[in-house]
Amino acid sequence: MAQTRITVKNILSYLEGNTKYLLDMFDLFPEHKKEQVAWRLQICKEDCVKRGECEYCGCPPHKKAFVDKSCNNGDRFPDMMGKEEWEQYKQDKNINLDDYGI
Repeated sequence: MAQTRITVKNILSYLEGNTKYLLDMFDLFPEHKKEQVAWRLQICKEDCVKRGECEYCGCPPHKKAFVDKSCNNGDRFPDMMGKEEWEQYKQDKNINLDDYGI
């Protein structure tokens, strides 16, 4: 289990995740990023989501998934991508969001 350390970087990550989570609640978050958040949560559903904390950083996964920078150095998923980059990534990695229930 990860131990969350209080650092400037972690505070900024917390603020970013919570702000973007709120934007999504008001339907102000871009669709291509919503897809990436949902995909990230599906990848982590059997461990981080079940426990309620990320195994890499200890943050709540439902908000951490909104942060641009991946906390797992790309082990599970890369940093948040722009629209074109995300579309290409899905093609390159043969990602079908229907397979994930998204």
